[in-house]
Order: sequence, then structure tokens, then C-alpha cells
Amino acid sequence: MSHKIKDAVQPDAWYQALPRPQYKELEQVESADPWFSVYKLETDLYAIYEPKNFQEVISYLMIGSDRALLLDTGMGIGDIKKVVDSLYSGELIVVNTHSHFDHIGGNHQFPLVHILNQESAIGRMKNGLPHEMVEQNIAGDSTVLPYPDGFIPELYHIEPCNFEPIESGHVFDLGDKTLQVIATPGHSPDSIMLFDEKNKRIFTGDTYYPATLYAHLDSPDGLTSVFEIYQATMHEIADRFSSYTVYASHNEPRRPGRVLTEVANAFDDIAAGNVPYDTDEAGRKKYTFDDFCIVTN
Repeated sequence: MSHKIKDAVQPDAWYQALPRPQYKELEQVESADPWFSVYKLETDLYAIYEPKNFQEVISYLMIGSDRALLLDTGMGIGDIKKVVDSLYSGELIVVNTHSHFDHIGGNHQFPLVHILNQESAIGRMKNGLPHEMVEQNIAGDSTVLPYPDGFIPELYHIEPCNFEPIESGHVFDLGDKTLQVIATPGHSPDSIMLFDEKNKRIFTGDTYYPATLYAHLDSPDGLTSVFEIYQATMHEIADRFSSYTVYASHNEPRRPGRVLTEVANAFDDIAAGNVPYDTDEAGRKKYTFDDFCIVTN
């Protein structure tokens, strides 16, 4: 039996859950832009967190002996380049986990961004996203005000950027560590993860994070979610990476790799019809598990 809820995507009064418990255990460092909260997770790894919007997106800065890698550029509301420049001054590689608005917003601030070689993602790199495609994500109580100085919500959009397509298997060499790309479609067809085999770390983008996972998205440019593909992807990464530490792109950064198996099993239970769900006003179904939810159509 299902229950009716208002919105399966944005929780009511989402900001009342802040600060998330894990951040109390992490080392916070000064942020060059107050829109962001910055945490030093390890000697070579920073989480650049945007807690003032319900998406609570996290970008990552990984510093190697020869160069650093920025994974995602956030919503484009604050100045992420200013934050990165305050943390690192050497050669920088920029990579997108996928081309949803909250991961590409600051792309235009950097000379070059790497994205999976996928038609719809390349279209977003070339054209950006107009206001009407992103405005709902800052509407209502989605954001804790005030916005940064100079940001005009009525003009919010995503700029085009310079980019280089990459394939699954591509390796980014930071000197003392490498990060390899693995394609992980399902949440979107252009989704990737990066894994650091030496240090047993995997950066999961939006394919997994400890919040509401989106398996319901539709888009006129083809960046849609496909439940069955998402399910298969979760089993693939659970089989390969359950012994790694997971670094997720929303809400809280760090989880043990066993959560990947939990999510894969949750997809199986949904497919088998074994899980109760809530239904929102748009007809979306929300399935709730211990540390995450899954939304489908």
C-alpha cells in the first residue's frame, strides 16, 4: 500500500537535517567563498560542499604529486574556481561525473573540462543550459538565502564550456596516483565514476549517494534515467568495488563500499515488487531504505 507525499525529490524542510552528522567528524577548512563549505577528508583530498541548496552537491579536489583533479564544478551559484585556487595552485584537470546542471555549473570558469563521449552530454557542454531548464531547482524553499553577492536567480543558467570527450577506461595520472574512468549509466546515460585502485577509493557521482537516488529523470535532450540499466550498473560496481571507500556527490561524502551491494539489492527488491513506496503529486514512486531512497516513475 502506498502513501501520498507532496514531492518525492525535495524533502519537506530539508534544511532541518543540517548539519549532516558526518561533517562533525571532518576537518573543516576556510572557504574562499561562503557559498561553499570545504572539508579536508585526507591529506590529498578535499570535499567542496554546497549545503545551502537542497541538492547538497559535493565536488572533490584530489591533489597528486604532479597535478590535481577537480571532480565536478557544482551548481554555478558560488565561485568554485576561487575556492579551488585557494587550495591548490598547480596544474589542474577538471572532470564531470555527468552533465546534470548541479555538476557542471562552474565548468566555464576553467580552460578545459573532460566529459564522457556521449551525444547529449556533449550538447550540454557546447550549449549550456537555459534558465527555463534549471530555474525549478532554485524555486521555493529549495535554497537557504542569501545568495552570493552578484548572483541573480532570475538569470540563473549554465554557461557553455570548452571540453574534451573521454571514454570508459581513460586514466588520469596525478603523479603518485591514478584515477580511472568507468562508465556507469542508469541515473543518466553519461554517468561515470572514477576509481583510485592504489588507495581503494571510488568516486560515485550521482550513481550512489546517501540520499534520494534519481531513477526517474526524463529530459528532452536524451539524458534520461533507465531503471533496468541502473540496476545492472549497481550490480557491476558492487561486484568490483565493495571493498573500496565510496566518495559520493551529495549530502555526505564518505561511505563504506558495502553500501553499493545494499543499493544493488534494493533495485532488485523494487523490481520484484517487494518494497512499499510513497507516491507524490507527480505520480513518482519513492522507495525508502536505511541510508538512501530510490525514486522511479
